[in-house]
Order: sequence, then C-alpha cells, then structure tokens
Amino acid sequence: MKLLRTINRLKDPRDLWLFLQILFTLIALPRKISRQSLPGLLAGLDPGVAPVPHDRKKMEKTAGFIDSLLKYRPFQRYGHCLLRSLVLFKFLRRQGWPVSIHFGVKKTGEAQEGRPATAPAGAPERIDITGHSWLVFEGQPFLETEAQEGAFAETYHYPR
Repeated sequence: MKLLRTINRLKDPRDLWLFLQILFTLIALPRKISRQSLPGLLAGLDPGVAPVPHDRKKMEKTAGFIDSLLKYRPFQRYGHCLLRSLVLFKFLRRQGWPVSIHFGVKKTGEAQEGRPATAPAGAPERIDITGHSWLVFEGQPFLETEAQEGAFAETYHYPR
C-alpha cells in the first residue's frame, strides 16, 4: 500500500517512468546476481556513458527513488549497498555521469585472543570482514557516506 501511495505522488510522467524503470530493475537484479559473474552482470548493466550533460536534479531524483524503494523488505536480501550501487551505476551512466562502481572489504573484528578449546591445533584465527560497494565520480566516492578514503581495501572496480 505504501508503494502505491508513493507512485500516486509522482505527478510528472517522466518521474513516474523513471521510478517504474528503477522498480523493475530492482525486481530483476537478484535473479541476475545469482546467475551471472560480476563482470558479466556489470557489462549487462552498463549502458555506456550517454553523451548528455550532467543533470544534478535528475541524479538526485534517481538516488531518492532508489533509496525509497530499498526500504521495502523484498529489496533487502543482498544488503543495501550492493543493490543501491548497481542500480545507481546503471541509471547514472545512462544519464551521462561517468561513474565507476567499486567493491571492497574491511576488517570489522580483531583476531580472537587465543583459540577456543574446540578449535583444532593449527586452525587459523577468525577475523571478521565486511564488504561494501560504492560509486566513484572524478576520483571521489559519489553519493556515499561509508566509503571514506582508505576505509575499504578495494578488490574490484568497473569499468577498468
């Protein structure tokens, strides 16, 4: 019901069309994520950078629509940052923003002091890590709060 109310508030047909395209992309992405390699997925999402000037207002609407939709439970399976960065990547590149998408990891927990009694001798100590994905524009994280410089060890980015 909240989704229908959101759609009803979109008076401009162009905004409604953008919102629906984002919604359908979010619905299709989990299946694509589970069936494709990351480079293949990104190549399929990348429309290339459109030769149009940057429209900051449209970019902000796009990010707002994506963030609004990601609050709904069906879109929380893969975590907020992965779906957000993939959909933003697709739509911002189409809008002429030459963004790249980056993936990284960081350590979130220290190695445990000593080994538990049940751990076999020689077993490696446990280190907790977390992953993150974000967009970069002109060398800086774009529309991002988590990926400060050096916070994540980058493991992959596209396009190369």
